[in-house]
Amino acid sequence: MNKKVLFRSLAGVGIVGAALIAYRAFGWGHMGPVNDLKLDLSRPDALVMTPSLSTLPRDLLTVPLARDVLREEFLFYYEQTEDRLGLKGSLRRIAYEHELGWGDQLLRMVLDQPAEVALWRDADGSLKHYAIAVSRSQLTRVLEEAGKIALKDTQMTVAGALRVDGDKVPVYALNYAYHRTLLFAAHGQRLVILSHPGMLYGGAEGKDGDGTAEKTLASLLAADRAKQTVFHPQFHLDPAAPAGHSIAVKADFLSFGYQPFFGALEAVRFDFSKGAWKSGVLINADKLRKGGYDSAALWPALPNGPSACFTVPVDWAAMQPVLKRIGGKTSEPVLPLAEQLQGPAAACWYGGSRLHTPVFVATRAPQASGEALYGSLFTAATGGKDAVRKTTAAGGATRWERTVATPMGEARPALAVMGNTVVFSADGKLVDQVLAVCRKQAPAASDLLPDAGHTVGLIAPAALAQLIQREAFDTLPANNEPVLRAAANEHLVPRLDALKKYPPFRMVLKTLPSSGTAWEPLEWQAVPR
Repeated sequence: MNKKVLFRSLAGVGIVGAALIAYRAFGWGHMGPVNDLKLDLSRPDALVMTPSLSTLPRDLLTVPLARDVLREEFLFYYEQTEDRLGLKGSLRRIAYEHELGWGDQLLRMVLDQPAEVALWRDADGSLKHYAIAVSRSQLTRVLEEAGKIALKDTQMTVAGALRVDGDKVPVYALNYAYHRTLLFAAHGQRLVILSHPGMLYGGAEGKDGDGTAEKTLASLLAADRAKQTVFHPQFHLDPAAPAGHSIAVKADFLSFGYQPFFGALEAVRFDFSKGAWKSGVLINADKLRKGGYDSAALWPALPNGPSACFTVPVDWAAMQPVLKRIGGKTSEPVLPLAEQLQGPAAACWYGGSRLHTPVFVATRAPQASGEALYGSLFTAATGGKDAVRKTTAAGGATRWERTVATPMGEARPALAVMGNTVVFSADGKLVDQVLAVCRKQAPAASDLLPDAGHTVGLIAPAALAQLIQREAFDTLPANNEPVLRAAANEHLVPRLDALKKYPPFRMVLKTLPSSGTAWEPLEWQAVPR
């Protein structure tokens, strides 16, 4: 079984055991067909609203933990990043050759003004593609000159046109570095920049327009404020501009696309106002299933000292299609499992294990029975040639384990059921630790939590630093990667040492909306060591 198949299988078991585990295309001449970037320009993964893009990194560093980990180099990198330097150099060259006065002014126009930045994930999962929208009253002269330049410059061309409020608006392409091209268009006092031509155009010659993308861009350029805020309804944001920075990220991005299984949790938001950051979560009350978001039954089963641990309000009924597919590989249907599990589920990472082997914990209904269903699911989902070993442990726990060969070595995933607790991990040792906690033989994560029911997350910087360091150095063997290993020792280790000084933090969600979808405050509280 290859690595990809293995992880998919283990995630399949994780769905039942708990929560689901939570290319760049280059240049104008390298675009494929429309939507080659796999983007829906009408639905960004994140939205940033800010009074000034240039002050955002500085204000991020007001968070003590961010300041100690990122340091001042974060600001210098932001100022000296390759893309920014390339863009600045191209604008200066164009301004000089065509005797213009807005070389650096155009950058300041974008970075020092109120703006909205929408971001989309790339094929590798990172937020690489963006659209920047700003309002500025001094665009007329710049646009007139841009139109003339596009007729005779090698780096700036007219890529196409679209209709905005009945007017024909040209879309310009600026090739500012090797295999780096952006698009920009302006109408009235509005300017929109797209980080990649493939966000709007495609086809063999890069001329075919994406109708949805063109409509979205036209809305961003419109004079009507309601049209300009086309992304706000998705994030349930007020159309009015925030007083400070506001960053909203969809849960689907944070959960690697598994958010449909816990649809009640829609987004996370960070707001900067009056010199301080606050956070919140977007909750859909209508999608909260039986058990709601009360995590009181989970934390007493989880071992103490996780690197990071989160609970999510799972919609167990959404598992039915997955269970139906897996059930086709077993002699016994496993679909009834979707009706046995209830309430939220937890996914946790521990410093003594690996990043790719979290432990999942869920709760089943008190009247639930039929442990054999879990064994059938485990057998079908993990695959492998070795036989599944079933054991009965102390406390009445039933445990299934098998050895699976992977490119990273042998893995020993395990699934166990003890009372109303169901636990799974690709690292069987973590399953045993949970069982020990359930038997009161080891301390639980809840021992230091004053309000386990409302605690939805726990982050221990010291343990997290340990996990990150192990993963980083395991991928950089000293004999094979001496240069990168030395760089990690010099730059990464001091940051991790700074991280280890912080106490654990818990994320507390005290209130839930009674109906509809609403933002609720997410509190961060220090946990006594």
